[in-house]
Amino acid sequence: MNPRSIRFRLATLYAVILTLTLGAVGVGMWWAVRQSIHDTVDSDLRGRLAAMRGFLSKQAAEGEAGKLGEELEEQSALLPAGAYFRIADREGRWIYRSKGTEGWSPQLPQDEPLTERGKAQTVVVNGDPVRVLTAPAPGGVIQIGIPIDEFFDMLEDFGWTMALASPLLLLVASASGYWMSRRALEPVDEIARTAELISAQNLTQRLPLRGTGDELDRLSGTLNGMFERLESSFRRMAQFTADASHELRTPVAIIRTTAELARSRPRAAEEYERVLGLISAESERTSTLIEDLMVLARADAGASQLTMEPVNVAEVLRDVSSDVKVLADSAGVQLQARESVPVFIAGDEHALRRLFLALLDNAIRYTPRGGKVDVSLSVGRSGEKSTATVEVKDTGAGIPANDLPHVFERFYRAAKDRARHTGGTGLGLSIAQWIAAQHGGEIVVESEPGIGSTFRVRLPVQG
Repeated sequence: MNPRSIRFRLATLYAVILTLTLGAVGVGMWWAVRQSIHDTVDSDLRGRLAAMRGFLSKQAAEGEAGKLGEELEEQSALLPAGAYFRIADREGRWIYRSKGTEGWSPQLPQDEPLTERGKAQTVVVNGDPVRVLTAPAPGGVIQIGIPIDEFFDMLEDFGWTMALASPLLLLVASASGYWMSRRALEPVDEIARTAELISAQNLTQRLPLRGTGDELDRLSGTLNGMFERLESSFRRMAQFTADASHELRTPVAIIRTTAELARSRPRAAEEYERVLGLISAESERTSTLIEDLMVLARADAGASQLTMEPVNVAEVLRDVSSDVKVLADSAGVQLQARESVPVFIAGDEHALRRLFLALLDNAIRYTPRGGKVDVSLSVGRSGEKSTATVEVKDTGAGIPANDLPHVFERFYRAAKDRARHTGGTGLGLSIAQWIAAQHGGEIVVESEPGIGSTFRVRLPVQG
């Protein structure tokens, strides 16, 4: 039994609370029984007091005060066994005292006046408790007493029963409390055992749900949700690392192989120039890939901070369209950028340029020669807020329906066979989606194979 365990502390706390409760209940019950005894006896005494007052009033009315002692003697003989009384006149002299009252300790009150109901108190006579009622009576004061030793014996038996039974009850209750706490905390042990089995190599393990809907079941569900997110993160990291390794392996291999072949034998100056151009192109592509990987890595780590300030989206879009015009012309694609009124949003200009450049570059790369790419900016309302929508529409081959949900995934290309000759890294749309989300916006895509694709970026307009 571990004193630091939760079940031990719960059982101890339960035992302490139960001890205090039993003690309070026992004392309360003992006091209530004692008070009930006094109330019952006092009620009987007041009944006898009323009868005695009636008797004394009758004697005074009949003028037989001189024979009061003889009458009281006869009255005493008629009292139930064990009942006592004595009467004093107004000066405090005893007129009559029944047998057995000589040793009563309560004297007649001197300072405090007696009420009509009188004053009841318990005295001890010859080692036995007696309940005595002192009250005014016609011509003086009367005291009536009843032995209550049998009642007190019962009260004492009750006290001993409580004192002896309480430890046993406490022991049984504490053992039961420990057993119940152990049963209640068994799911915690099971959660701990299962959690120990979960590692980076075994993230598919889940905590069992008992279906009770209690706090432990909700805790298990919450932890399972956390494990699912961790598994998803680990899976994405592993996939990201594998994809990055795969993407980097090819250009590095090309650079190395080309350099080794160039060094294998003497070559003409034109051939060296061609080899160096190939190495330069692959190096530039590798640098772009590494830069994109660093952007996404900083984004995943939450370390990438954008500087938000008022930005004219129309101006940024116009500059980007002008920059990629050369790329579109060389690819034989017609780029049409429609003019728009100034639209300001709170954003990072450099990041927005990268977003629009990624969408335009993607559209031009996957639009065949003779195709067309349209760029437009419009402002609309979404509820109570204004939204700027940048639309990039191309007449390319389109994206198959089963690939459409994955276009924003890292290193995903809908056309696997053209991944290399298009020159893309497969990260542009992922970065674009992240930038849009950082600006409180979103990117949606519509596409139809053989007709083309439309990417829409929705950004909140600055109020």
